[in-house]
Amino acid sequence: MGDIRFVSREELKKAAELSDLVFRDEEQTSMAAKFPGIFSGSYLSSPGVFEDGQLVAFAGLVPGYIQMGPVSVPVFSLGSVCTYPEYRGKGYANALLQRVFDHIDRAGSSLLLVSGTRDLYIRQGCHTFGSVHSYLLSTENEAVRKAAAGPAFVREAEERDWFGLQKLAESREVRYDRSLYELAALVRAEAIADIYKLKQKIYVAESEGCLQAYAIIAVRDKRKTEAVPLVIEWGGAPEAALQAISWAVAANEISELQLPVPWHETGMIQALGSSAYRETPNPGTVKIVSPVRLWLQIQPYLQQKSPEALSGVELHYVAPGGETVLTVNGTAVHLNDKELISLFFDTGPQLELPAAIRGQLKELFPVPLPYASGLNFV
Repeated sequence: MGDIRFVSREELKKAAELSDLVFRDEEQTSMAAKFPGIFSGSYLSSPGVFEDGQLVAFAGLVPGYIQMGPVSVPVFSLGSVCTYPEYRGKGYANALLQRVFDHIDRAGSSLLLVSGTRDLYIRQGCHTFGSVHSYLLSTENEAVRKAAAGPAFVREAEERDWFGLQKLAESREVRYDRSLYELAALVRAEAIADIYKLKQKIYVAESEGCLQAYAIIAVRDKRKTEAVPLVIEWGGAPEAALQAISWAVAANEISELQLPVPWHETGMIQALGSSAYRETPNPGTVKIVSPVRLWLQIQPYLQQKSPEALSGVELHYVAPGGETVLTVNGTAVHLNDKELISLFFDTGPQLELPAAIRGQLKELFPVPLPYASGLNFV
């Protein structure tokens, strides 16, 4: 086994070269430019495996906060997990994940969002989670046509709009916490758009000189791609955001536009009315590194949601076999990793529970998480 340690600021260039070898082609920009959270050197939380002093495997790990109502939960996001071909099969990826889990625990976080869904992650307790309404919009869509006639004035965003964009982003009840600088850096990076060989544009809807909503959209440019244009992120009033999206569809002559809407964004779901959608999990997987710590961190959110239901529920400890023990009015419920994730984050958790317990837990769960393949994608 090689030496496993955090990659230094000077070594991140080599990490980016490895990531480019595995994930990029000649038409795509280096990941060093597209994923500043990993490669800028602002954070040095990404581990690597070294043999004879040379980096041979890498995992990009980025800390952050997710806001859900009154609660700000510290989380980590994992991506760009890669190994040089000649060093694969040595268990380095598994070893890197163990170092990641250990760091998350030591840092006082409890939650890991993973960009991948491979068996590598499933074996380590990462599982799919959440529910997203995936819409495919066009100019023929009734909600799009109706929104296009909305009262706001729609235009492409300009440099003067940063304060307004930040204010709208912060108005979302469930979001990644970002500073104005972080917002600008992620917008400039165009990470998601570049993955699909698309170009990013921002549209704003304003009324009487005030921004009402924004939509960050990936559209086609000169590069050849089969990717369908998509909405990367939106914020503000749902009706105004949908008007901005509708305007972008027409302005860019988009035949089809993907719009992912997590289950908790009910305003946008209502604005889309009877539009057809596919229900899919939130992209990637999630791991609850410390169930007890996460339970404590989200207490204010659960208290606000239903103090009556919360009063009879406790999460005590993790049993020796790896199961989490949840007590509901004195009745112990043992949950494995997948069941716990399903309870916390799925709209229809697959759990065998008595009707009374199921009803009480439904008053508390699921807990909302932002769309994982948006502007903050790692």
